[in-house]
Amino acid sequence: MGFRFERARPYPLSGEEMALALLYNRRFEPGPGGTFLAVGSVTDPFLPELEDKTLDYLRAFDRWLGNPTQFSTKSRVSGEVADAIASLSLPINGLVTVLTVDEDKARRLEPRAPTPEERLESVRRLARAGVTVDLFLRPILPGIVSLEEVEDLLREARRAGARGVVVGGFRVNRSILERLRRAGFDVSEIVKRADSIPSGGRQRYIRTGDLKERILEMAREVGLTPFAAACCACASAAEVPCPNECWRGRFCTECGNPACPVGGR
Repeated sequence: MGFRFERARPYPLSGEEMALALLYNRRFEPGPGGTFLAVGSVTDPFLPELEDKTLDYLRAFDRWLGNPTQFSTKSRVSGEVADAIASLSLPINGLVTVLTVDEDKARRLEPRAPTPEERLESVRRLARAGVTVDLFLRPILPGIVSLEEVEDLLREARRAGARGVVVGGFRVNRSILERLRRAGFDVSEIVKRADSIPSGGRQRYIRTGDLKERILEMAREVGLTPFAAACCACASAAEVPCPNECWRGRFCTECGNPACPVGGR
């Protein structure tokens, strides 16, 4: 997309300009039943230097568009920001990424990110403010984060106020594997689950279907709503049908969304 990632830079468009740019897009459908908006697809929207810009965008989406909106973050979300998000009438779903509650392991995996407890505190603040917030458990890290650790994380997320969990897969290339090795992790299980490891920037999903199914089962057991795809979490929060029609195939977890054909099952 042409972005540079040395540091985060606020996008130059104002909130109203961004809303107008979306309306000019012929593929964009405005309104509560329209195109889903993903806030955080390029970088974390609640980094300190981006927080004000993100709130400006959300307020503009609320005023002019009304589309189902989902944000994903690893940042410390303050009580003030949580309250500002909750004050919007926009149908909004928050995803907070946490991979493990093991502090040492988390520091090696994501050395510049807030700790797991700080991110779980973001879940607490968002939930207390009234925002529908889910744990974002992506990527699954076979051989690095055990299922026992995942179960502990799910229980902590439930205690923090998360409604559910979105479980995602894992894409690798040789560069990613090398960084994991340098951080002191055994990557043999990841390599075993990969058909081949691409070189260069290309990435390939490894086989994690068995782990994903077990994690979704564990989510139900601890009282979290399981989602196999982020679009389903957003659709459920907005109570609109999933635009990807996940209910037709293996991604359906019978989450209870009354707007989906099998939602009430």
